[in-house]
Amino acid sequence: MEMHRDSPKVFSAEVPCTGLAAAKEAAKKLVMSAPPKLMLQADACFRNRNEVRTKYRCWMNERGEFQESALV
Repeated sequence: MEMHRDSPKVFSAEVPCTGLAAAKEAAKKLVMSAPPKLMLQADACFRNRNEVRTKYRCWMNERGEFQESALV
């Protein structure tokens, strides 16, 4: 797990997945299983050589509610 300078949230460790649908499900499971105090955030990203594009993001907000967003 890693912490980003510009965010209070902790990002999950990288989990390689075969497709975007599997990556989204893995991200949801990581966030939903984390303790509420952790405020975990997970992204589902697509890698193409040196370019990485985030396609999906989910996180727990300050009230402990699950949030998700599709990114383009």
